[in-house]
Amino acid sequence: MGGPSDEITLGITNDQVALGSHLIHFWQNEEEFELGVRFLQLGIENESQYCVLFGHDEANEQVLEILGKKYQELDHVIREGRLAILRREDSASETLARIEAAFAAAVRKGATAIRYLGNLGMGQAPLPGKGADEVVELENGATLLGRRYPCVIVCMYDVNTVSGRLVLNAGFGTHSLAVCGDALRQNAYFAPHEEAARTYGAAR
Repeated sequence: MGGPSDEITLGITNDQVALGSHLIHFWQNEEEFELGVRFLQLGIENESQYCVLFGHDEANEQVLEILGKKYQELDHVIREGRLAILRREDSASETLARIEAAFAAAVRKGATAIRYLGNLGMGQAPLPGKGADEVVELENGATLLGRRYPCVIVCMYDVNTVSGRLVLNAGFGTHSLAVCGDALRQNAYFAPHEEAARTYGAAR
């Protein structure tokens, strides 16, 4: 990984993680979910860092409930733009545009690092667009965004509700790093879809 100024503390584990990283955290119980939320907590505690939360309504509400119990001033953090909340309701291309807009706004406000926490699970609403294929497209696009902004992108997958196809193709297939127990490790199953990456890049 890079120098100290190019890394942030992950929080899920004790590891330092390089800006530009895109990693996966699988969870199956409340304790593991709350461990993932700690990634955002460290950003809220550091006024030079900005946070972006993305997911289906139920997951976003659960994250905000955990954060609200710890930070009485959470509404103020949201109002001042240090925590942006995005709902899962658009196609991959539209979602990526909204994520990039949130990243660009954070940079304009002087963010030294951006912490993005995305949740994938089966909420009441179905997956938008092409379903599973849309998720893979979104994940590939997120990898490209990570290369262009001072961010760390953490994707939390609910293994209780996500299909095996999504776990393999979107979870293992599109993330170069994975949380394994109490450590962050290189993901041997990472297989970047360069064609999808080129398509997204050309569309910009």
